[in-house]
Amino acid sequence: MSKERHKRHATWRALGGQPLITLATHVEKELVRELLAVGFEHADVYMRDPADPVSGREIHLERAARGDIQSITFAFDKYRRPAFQIHIQQRNAGAPGDFVRAANLVRRPHQHLYFWGKPWWLPARFWSDRMSRRTVAYLVGKLDQALAFLDDGHRGPNISRSTDSITAKPE
Repeated sequence: MSKERHKRHATWRALGGQPLITLATHVEKELVRELLAVGFEHADVYMRDPADPVSGREIHLERAARGDIQSITFAFDKYRRPAFQIHIQQRNAGAPGDFVRAANLVRRPHQHLYFWGKPWWLPARFWSDRMSRRTVAYLVGKLDQALAFLDDGHRGPNISRSTDSITAKPE
């Protein structure tokens, strides 16, 4: 992550207060570290396109794989609630708009999206460091499903069911 990108992300999460700072710190120390160990790298732009910078509220990781670009994005809640989604995708490197596969890491198989972290109904002052650690520790155990999905398309129980419109190839 470039210094400018890191500064933009740090500034954004500071606006969310201590619960968001704590959750984002645990995500970086545990989840991002695990992904960096298997070849992912921080990316300042999506799909190596300088015209498409990563938002300050996201941590975006990419790696090259067999002529494709695999990415995992931690997209924090836009209203600075200590919660985030995990988007997983693989796109063709030659034609960056062509999806090979895309999904989200979810709690239950029938879900399409899921916010990990503070539930919407819980006041932020009740979201503790312990809750953040527990959420991130749970997700570290699910990263194998995300990596398997990227490598061979296998959908584990925590990988969302993709819509055909995202992954369908034009005839």
